[in-house]
Order: sequence, then C-alpha cells, then structure tokens
Amino acid sequence: MVIDAPPSLGEKLLHAIAEVTSRPVTHVVYSHAHSDHIGAANLFPGKVQYVAHELTGDLLRRAGDPRRPLPTRTFPGAHHVLNVGGQRLVLDYHGNNHVAGNLFVHAPEHRVLVLVDVLIPRWAPFFRLALSPNVPNYLDTVDVLRRYEFTTLVTGHFGHYGDRESVDEHAEFLRDLRSASAEALRVTDFAEAVRGVDPANTQAQIKVYTGTMVGRTVELMGDKWLSRIGGADVFLPDHASAMLTSLMID
Repeated sequence: MVIDAPPSLGEKLLHAIAEVTSRPVTHVVYSHAHSDHIGAANLFPGKVQYVAHELTGDLLRRAGDPRRPLPTRTFPGAHHVLNVGGQRLVLDYHGNNHVAGNLFVHAPEHRVLVLVDVLIPRWAPFFRLALSPNVPNYLDTVDVLRRYEFTTLVTGHFGHYGDRESVDEHAEFLRDLRSASAEALRVTDFAEAVRGVDPANTQAQIKVYTGTMVGRTVELMGDKWLSRIGGADVFLPDHASAMLTSLMID
C-alpha cells in the first residue's frame, strides 16, 4: 500500500519502493484530492486499486485529471479499515479541515499517523490556515490528533516528520493567534479605522477595517513566532485574516 503519489517525486517514488520491496503496489490511498499530493498516481504499473473517501471521489470526477485516476474504492462516513498483505491502515474522516475528504491515515502497529497539509512541523501552515473553509473545524483538529496513538506524524511537505511535540507547538500557535485576533477585534473601532475612506465605498471600508485588525494581530503575536517557526513572516497576516473572519462570522 502506498499513501499519495506527489508529482514532485514522480518516477522516483517507484524506484524508492523497488529499493525496499519486490512486491507490487496493489493499493494507493489518496489522502485528499489535491494534485500536488496525488498528481503522479497514474504512474503505478499493473492493476492498482485507488482508495479514497467518497468526497474525494466527487472532487476528482469534477477535476477530470488523467494524472489522478478516479478511486476504485470509496467509503462514506467517518471510518474505513484497509487490510492488505498483513498490513492495516485505518482511514478516518473528521470533517473538512483543509478540503473535503481529507483523511487521517493511521498505521497503528507502526505508530505512524498521516495527516497531510493541516500542519507542517517547524513551519507555519500555508495560506489562511491551510486554506481551511471551516476554521472552527480546523482548530478542533488538534484535539482529534491527540486521540491517536502515534510516534511519527507525516504531514506532506518540507520533509520533516512530526511527533506529539509538533502537535503541541501547533496548538500553542493557534491559541496565540486566536487570542491576539480576538484582542485586535475588541480594541479596533470601525469608525476610527475607516476615517478618511470614501463612505460610499463599503468594500473599501471593510478592507481597511480588516487590514487594521490584521496588523494589530501580527503586532500582538510579537517576535515569538517569527523567530520560532519558518514562514511566520510570510503567512502570519494570512492566518490573522482567516482567524478574524472566523471570529466575526462563525
């Protein structure tokens, strides 16, 4: 069984597998639908089963991408167990924390957990809290992660394996971000923030108001995270924007 097939690896993935086993790949598990993680899934030779959540199947049918073969086995709901060649993978879906169908893939006997794109050990998440359309669910992911028994966490980018301490650091970052965003929302007066902006241009007012709060959130986060994790200097304003939006509308 193989989990994902990134196009950045391509044929190298097949060679790496051949270095550790002569047995053929019979099952490819899609963590989720995004092409940067499964865009080389079409390279596996022979008859391969592609396994995914049914929501991933829906997205792939819409995409119509030959590099990402449609799943041959999907499951609904929250839980599916895959047993192949004496190995067991537990596939769980805990809601949309990044994209619909994004799976927690657990290999209990190996104490390995795969959760792609939601957090990145040693780094800030990518754009706007990993592009999550549901920030409250994204925040709940930390508690979900802690329920699993794992030693190694595989997250899909930058080549760093995570562990339980990585989850704790991610949780601390999110707590600080939520606290700073809430304080920025509390102290920022709308009328004061938009003074001088054309009152007929409502969207411009909202943009300036939100930008003022984002700036204050970044200031409140201080140098703690800029010197602690990679990419905070790049993505902290994005994350503040996502958190503030969620605090205002969720």
